[in-house]
Amino acid sequence: MKLLGMLVAVLLLAQPGTAKAKEAQTLDELVARFDSTRCQECHPEIYADWQQSLHAKPMLGPIGRTLATFQGYVNSRDTELKKSHEVAPGMREFLKPCVECHLPQMMDASEAVAVEIAEAIVDGDEEVLDKLQITCLVCHSRNAILRKFRDGAPKAGVIYGPKYAGPHGDTTFHTAKPSEMMRDTVFCAQCHQGPNVQHYDEPMWCTSTFDSHQHFYVPMGGTQSCQDCHMRNEGGHRFPPNYQDKAQTSKRLQEWIDLNVTTVGYRMKPNAKEFIPLAVINTEVVSRIGHRFPDGCPSPNRVTLDIKVTTMDGKELYTETKTYMPQHSLGYDDHTMVYAANRKLNLMRDISLHPFVPKKETIEVRLPEGVQQAVVEAVLTFRQLPGVAEAEFPIHTVRREVSLKR
Repeated sequence: MKLLGMLVAVLLLAQPGTAKAKEAQTLDELVARFDSTRCQECHPEIYADWQQSLHAKPMLGPIGRTLATFQGYVNSRDTELKKSHEVAPGMREFLKPCVECHLPQMMDASEAVAVEIAEAIVDGDEEVLDKLQITCLVCHSRNAILRKFRDGAPKAGVIYGPKYAGPHGDTTFHTAKPSEMMRDTVFCAQCHQGPNVQHYDEPMWCTSTFDSHQHFYVPMGGTQSCQDCHMRNEGGHRFPPNYQDKAQTSKRLQEWIDLNVTTVGYRMKPNAKEFIPLAVINTEVVSRIGHRFPDGCPSPNRVTLDIKVTTMDGKELYTETKTYMPQHSLGYDDHTMVYAANRKLNLMRDISLHPFVPKKETIEVRLPEGVQQAVVEAVLTFRQLPGVAEAEFPIHTVRREVSLKR
């Protein structure tokens, strides 16, 4: 009987999410502890959705962008961030600002495991990194309870969900309990929250969708939560958009961002003798997304509005690109825009699309002599990585004819 009690205690210590879970000593042990493959036996559709999500590849990201950011950060340990050897001698503490969102369970592992993960990052070892995922057990066990002073730490043997309480058909997690805050936007804010200036020795500004949702979308009358837009209404545990399904991503952006274009052609008369033939283009971009867009760690993210004016037979007369994106600086006297997540601190200018706020442009194009008619084309595109075709998502294309004739 005593031996049985000891075995039960050991099993409880190994469970994710429990207050006294001991550190995983190997990478395989960490992966096994949070392995959720057995969840698909009872929840096949949910599991299949999750497999398509970015939660299933948090160390790699779309087209390897997350991995590239990780590599830049780890490689900077001996250059720009060389003081980290004094402040955070261990690799686990050095990786903490990144992994607390991208792989929170790594903080339940030993220093040796952190070193192994860092080596896999630098080497681009996708075989290893593919196994490191934000699994079902991360959200439904380890991170399931936010208000631990009020509600306590997640319990061993318990799986948490938004509503259900009762038996749960699993040999390890045999009980289900509700965690009401899983239905609230703040649950997602554990990672999608904003600059972590106060909590880490090396602050960085990663995603700030929660801040934008709370401080802009809600005051403007928005009522949808993160879960409404990214789970309940469409997508479930795919948490779209995941930027790997180009058609689906474009479809969602088309649904939530509007582009209106009007044109007028006329002859402006600046003085008694002169006439200037003009094509005047008015554009309006309105986003109904529940936070600023674009947002996120990889700063090159941008929405572009490309304006092109041609003659009726296709000869180009004019082109211009308007860019919508947040722009960050590092916080030092050199007030220069920076890109990498681990270098962004201050939002020095924000020309991104904010909820319900129209972005209006007026462009005047002088038409050449003899040109009475022209074609205006306005193309709105989300460029997650400008210049990379698979990371550019068409939103709207609008064409208008403009004429000096009435």
